[in-house]
Amino acid sequence: MMATHSAAASDVGLVRQSNQDSGFAGRFLMVVADGMGGHAGGDVASHVVIRQLLELDRPFDTAEKARKFLREELIKINSLLIGAVVERPELAGLGTTVSALLRVGDKAVIAHIGDSRVYLLRGGALEQVTDDHTYVQRLVDSGRITEEEALTHPRRSVLLRVLGDVDARPDIDTTILSIKPGDRWMLCSDGLAGVVRDDVILNVLVTTPNAGDAAEALVAASMRRGAPDNVTVVVMDDLKEPAVESVRLVGAAAQPISVSATTPAPRGKRKPARTLPVATSEIPVVGSTPPPKPNASDATRDAASESTRSVRARIVKWFGGPS
Repeated sequence: MMATHSAAASDVGLVRQSNQDSGFAGRFLMVVADGMGGHAGGDVASHVVIRQLLELDRPFDTAEKARKFLREELIKINSLLIGAVVERPELAGLGTTVSALLRVGDKAVIAHIGDSRVYLLRGGALEQVTDDHTYVQRLVDSGRITEEEALTHPRRSVLLRVLGDVDARPDIDTTILSIKPGDRWMLCSDGLAGVVRDDVILNVLVTTPNAGDAAEALVAASMRRGAPDNVTVVVMDDLKEPAVESVRLVGAAAQPISVSATTPAPRGKRKPARTLPVATSEIPVVGSTPPPKPNASDATRDAASESTRSVRARIVKWFGGPS
């Protein structure tokens, strides 16, 4: 029976003031989320994604079932973020990328949206197994620019797909790939992939046996190149023997949330921005309860709806909204 060892590392980088990336390395689930939204709270968006997905770090009967649950949970998270923006319009722009890998036996279930990436190292060759959902990648795919030109294109950071207040039904890529003995999987934000060349990434992954050391070394490689963005890396190894489990949250998901937000005041006036700390223990985790069947009782449907409204209200409250 194949075993998994995973590790994660994250750093704010050398330019940004806060870390809006989040990462998770679990027994079965690995995730990287790169938040965006400036003062609107990209750190909260990525934090929410990771915290909501934590309960999927468990065994699944089949890869198809895992894919269904993973996709449905991401759609649910997207609705929560949109609902928060509807209630607090100043949060417009809140969003996050997501790259997630859920191991089910000898299968890797991958869900992806945005420009974070999933790589596979197999037999000494490194392959990017996700597509960047960016304007520049579309130009490359259509043959209008080369991959080399894409590296310095002024619009290389423009995203076409994310979770957040963009699309009520986001187009999330999902796939199921085989895991073979000796495989090494790496998930990262664009703070690594957009800064460090693939040949350097390959060299680190090949020459650094320990997953934790490899994750830290890749973050360090970005730092040596100026680290203009937050950088987060998760590495997962397939092992012949079980390794010591070290479930780890990194980046914004591992920190208490503190964001600036305006609080509604009487007669349409706004109070000055204030800082709103939110303890990690207060982050709600929504259950992955399947949608009620057609013959489900009204009480069941009402309970599911109330659960979503309750969590959405908690997200809004993090930004200083009315309770």
